[in-house]
Amino acid sequence: MIAFSMLCSVSFAASSAKANLKKEYCSNQTYYTETGENDGGRYPHLHCDTKFLTYSSGSTHYNFVIGNTLQSGTAGSACFKAEEQDAPNLKAKIAEVCDDFGKACYGC
Repeated sequence: MIAFSMLCSVSFAASSAKANLKKEYCSNQTYYTETGENDGGRYPHLHCDTKFLTYSSGSTHYNFVIGNTLQSGTAGSACFKAEEQDAPNLKAKIAEVCDDFGKACYGC
């Protein structure tokens, strides 16, 4: 019974995460910087929409959620890049998305 409850919790978290990515992970902002600001001109940042999440490092974009699909390899690459750019809050945000989708993203 406990295992079933845990499975339901994980399923619920994944489905609620997919409902509105922008609201769930980016404080309902189009852009989400390391300090949580809505500033698309400051890099790195997350570019957020209801149906996609992208880590923008400056010249490179990592589209790690598209629709209801998490690209775990791309998310892992985004985590490595966030670490390289000294953006621990953005790396943690990407790791949170991976956890909510029930996947391990190498690098997060």
